[in-house]
Amino acid sequence: MTWNTIIGVAATTSLLLPAAAIIYHRLYKHRSLAAMLISYLLTASYNLMSQGFIPVPVFFQKGFGVINNYLDIPLTLTALLFFCPIKQKQRTVHIITGAFILYEIVIACVYGLQTKAIIYVMGAGLPLILVYSFYLFLRHIKITVEFGKNVGRTLMLAAILFAYGSYALIYYFYYIQKTQAVADVFLLYFITVLISSLIMTIGLHMIRKRMKELQEVRNTRRELAVFFGNG
Repeated sequence: MTWNTIIGVAATTSLLLPAAAIIYHRLYKHRSLAAMLISYLLTASYNLMSQGFIPVPVFFQKGFGVINNYLDIPLTLTALLFFCPIKQKQRTVHIITGAFILYEIVIACVYGLQTKAIIYVMGAGLPLILVYSFYLFLRHIKITVEFGKNVGRTLMLAAILFAYGSYALIYYFYYIQKTQAVADVFLLYFITVLISSLIMTIGLHMIRKRMKELQEVRNTRRELAVFFGNG
C-alpha cells in the first residue's frame, strides 16, 4: 500500500464522521445541515468509487463525479445558511444560490456530464464559497473571542474555509497550471479532506451541546412563564 492509498482510505473514512455526527445528533432536522449531510455522503461515495471500493463502470464513476461537482456549491451555500440566522441575509443567499444553479444549467446544456464542465462550475463556485465563508468566519470568531461562545460554529466555518481554500489551490494546480505531479495533487486533496472532516466533526459535537443548553434555557423560561401566569 502506498502513502497516497493509505491517506486516501483515511480521508474517505473521515468523510463519514461528520455525516455520522449529523445523523447521531439528529441535526439533519435543520435543512442547512441536511444539505451538509448529503454533500458529505456524495463525496464519500465518489471517493469510494474512485478508489475501487465500490466497483462501478468507468463512465458511471465519471458521470457521478461531475454530478457531485454540480451539486457541491449549491449544497455548501445551503449549509452556510446555518451560520446566518438573519432572514434578510438568508434571502440574499437563496437568490445567489438560485442564480448559480441557473448558471450550472447553462453549463450542463453546453458541456453535459463532461470533465470540462467542472472547470467552469468550480471556477465560479470556489471563489463564491471562499468569500462568503470567510465573511461568516470573521463574524463568528469575533463573537467567540468577545463572549467565549459559539466555538462549535466557528470550528465548522474554519473547516469549510480550510477545505475550500485548499480546493482552490488544487484547482489552480490541476486545471490552470496543469501540473504533471497528479499524485501530489491527490495527496493534498486527501490531507485536506482528512483535516477538514475531523475539525467539522468536533464542531458538530460542540454545537449539539450548545443547542441542548439553549433548549434547556427555553424550557426554563416557558416553565417560569406558566408558573407566574397561573399565579
